Formats: sequence, C-alpha cells, structure tokens
Amino acid sequence: MINQEIFAECVVRAGLAPTVHNIQPARWVRDGQVLSLFCDTNICLPVCDPTGAASALSCGAVLEGMVLALSAKGFEAAVTLTGNDTAPMQGLVAVAHLTVSAGAQDGLHHQLEHRFTWRGAFADDPVELFGWTRPDARLVMDHASRLWLAQRNDWASHEIMQDNEFRRELVSWMRLSDRHPRAGLDGMDRRALRMTKGQARGVRPSMLKFWPVLNWFGRTNSMTSQLDLTLSAPVIALFHRDIHENPVESGRAYLRMCLEAASLGLAGWPMAALSDYPTTRAEIHETFGIPSDRRLVQAVRFGKPTGVAPPRARRPLSEVVG
Repeated sequence: MINQEIFAECVVRAGLAPTVHNIQPARWVRDGQVLSLFCDTNICLPVCDPTGAASALSCGAVLEGMVLALSAKGFEAAVTLTGNDTAPMQGLVAVAHLTVSAGAQDGLHHQLEHRFTWRGAFADDPVELFGWTRPDARLVMDHASRLWLAQRNDWASHEIMQDNEFRRELVSWMRLSDRHPRAGLDGMDRRALRMTKGQARGVRPSMLKFWPVLNWFGRTNSMTSQLDLTLSAPVIALFHRDIHENPVESGRAYLRMCLEAASLGLAGWPMAALSDYPTTRAEIHETFGIPSDRRLVQAVRFGKPTGVAPPRARRPLSEVVG
C-alpha cells in the first residue's frame, strides 16, 4: 500500500505539471490510502483569473500528474471531484479526493520529466504526428492559418496588457533577478523567459512606470509581439473541451495532450491571450469551426525546441504537502 515516502515522491512528480504563471496552487494531504487535493486560492490571480478557472485547470493538470505518478508505482486512483469554486482569496479549497488501490502502469508517466515550456524559436524541422490523434485538439499547420493566429495573438496580448493591474500582477510573478526570494521556487524565472540579465532589469520600469509613455509613442506593440517566434512553430493546437466540463477535468486532459506531444519530441508554448480574450476566442470558434458547445481552453504552439529545457522552478515539499 502507499506510504509517506511513495506519496512524497509522487507529489514531486505531479508537481512537474504546468500551472498558470507557474503559481503552483495545488496542495496535498494524505490520510491512509486517500489523497486529497486542495487549491490554495490565496496565491491565485485575482486580475488574470478572477473566476479561478485557470487555477482549477492548473490543479487538474497536477491531479493527472499524480494519477500518472501513482501508476508508475503500481497504483491506480479512483478520482472524485468536489466541484468546489476556486475563485481567489478563499483559502484552501478541496478540489478532488483520490482513493488509491493496486493497478496497472500508464506509460505516459515517462513523459512527466520530458515535458517543458519552450519560449524560444522552434527548429525548422518537419514534425511527425503519427499516432497523436486527439478529438479535443484542432491542429493548425498551414502557413496562412498560423500567420492569422500569430497576428491575432499579438493583438489580443497587447489589448490585455493595457490593463495596469494585469501588468502589475504579471510582473509580480516574474522572477527577474536570481536574488529574488522566490527564485527557483515558483513564478516565471528569467532564464525560462529567455531574458538576459539586462533585459530583465528593464522589465519592471518599462511594464509599470514607463508603459503609458511608451504606449503613447507606439513602442509597446513591439514589446509584446511574438509573431516571428509563433510562426517558427510548425503546429498550433487549439485545445477545446465540453463547455460544461469541470475545468479540473479539462486540466487533466490538457496535461495528457502535452505529454503526448512530448512523447513525439515536441515542446509547447501556450498562447493564452487567444483563449482569454473574448474577441479572439469567438473568432477562433468561427474560423476553425469549433462548435458552440465546446470551450476553447488553450491554444498551444508545438515544435521541436532548439535548446535544452530551461530550469524548473518548483515549490519544496514543505509548501505543497500538509
């Protein structure tokens, strides 16, 4: 049966799952063979994620990571979702309970350590997608459609960045200095963001203090544009799920999609603005024929990375296990 040592090892592997802004809201409690997953809504994103849907999605990805990590140890988990609201500032909110028993291994667990976010240009190599067929992911590969998505992503990103509080919250989760007290633990690390030390020093003043002036002179479009990097990705996956599905369940499916891509040697980079901004979300539904009973959860650039995985910032067990 599962013991504390195995539980801790599985928590670490589950924590390799992606979370919004790498805030890592998932918390775990073990009571014998029952594992309970909580969302720490006090460290969530009231501006970026006022409903808590992104936090629930993040917890769902960690939940699936736990299921896979348990399978590697010969366990299966019967999952019961609570359906609780994960809106910000409610403290710890129970998300799911897992009852552990003996079971078979899910080979997808091997990809947990191989999946990573790649924010640079992708290799100019053809990708092989044989065996990667998901009804919940519309794969966009032609140049014209990828160009349109890249342009709309830049537009939506710039529109979202006009919100002063959004920029302030975003910068607060950037670890722009290696001396930041949370560097290596959570948030978006300078090296993962592919910034030099000089570039990182300029982020806070340009994003906060000087943004209105830079915006007035039309300089902020170039600051937020990712068009060339987006076009280097040979595949953009439009990940969509049932509109009524619990976002925790959507998060579980999202991790599996990312791990399946990793098994093909692909790394991903989310284009969150496309799904977050209502205008572009509606445009994508219409342009790519995504039915109205489906919800665009995320658009993701996929391709072969041109370098090694960036360092992972992860919370220590003491912050994750109760």
